[in-house]
Amino acid sequence: MKLNSMKKTTVISNNTCEFCHKTFARDTTLFKHVCETKRRWQERDQRGNQIGFQAWLQFFLKNTRKKKLEYSDFITSAYYTAFIKFGNYCLDAQVLNVGRYVDYLLKEKVSIDNWSKDTNYTKFIIDYLKIEDPLDAVARSIETTINLAQQDSILTKDIFRYGNKNRICFEITKGKISPWMLYQSQSGVQFIEKLDVTQQKMILAYINPEQWAIKFHKHKNIIPEIKELLNAGGY
Repeated sequence: MKLNSMKKTTVISNNTCEFCHKTFARDTTLFKHVCETKRRWQERDQRGNQIGFQAWLQFFLKNTRKKKLEYSDFITSAYYTAFIKFGNYCLDAQVLNVGRYVDYLLKEKVSIDNWSKDTNYTKFIIDYLKIEDPLDAVARSIETTINLAQQDSILTKDIFRYGNKNRICFEITKGKISPWMLYQSQSGVQFIEKLDVTQQKMILAYINPEQWAIKFHKHKNIIPEIKELLNAGGY
């Protein structure tokens, strides 16, 4: 009886879910079993989940003394759902520099439930465009115009001349096309001048002429290099 009892205990122990600790009579039942925590673990490699996890790490490293945190800690966190939502938002909105955005949200003490609101990202991106490295901004802008030109079946150098204006304006509001490219290229300046009132209002906060004039004056040493780069590309 004792031996049989021990064997029975061993079988039950082997068929226990390591996440919710529920015990099953058969291993096949355990294999099919998916509790909430197990589901979260199985989805750990999804891109939005990984972004959410990294944001969660930033949050906790800033607010607690605990230095060693794993994904297993994340899936049992009360903040899991909020950070997964944020990670997927970052993917959908194509957030630039997620780490810097999280730092901004923490600095501004934005409630985690509001991290996925467009209003917060808009405020961040307008400021971020002014402080990022100019060459990084131009490199991203060139990459974006290459993609847009392919969609419109035109040469990349002609994107501001013949490209879809509304689509270009949308990319500007996402921070994908920087004022460094718009103001330092001949076709970029002409593009701004040809926009209608609605389109100008759409991008005004992102390319504020007065603020960017001051910005360019402070960084006038790098402007020749950027102009040369854009001219070489035919912009």
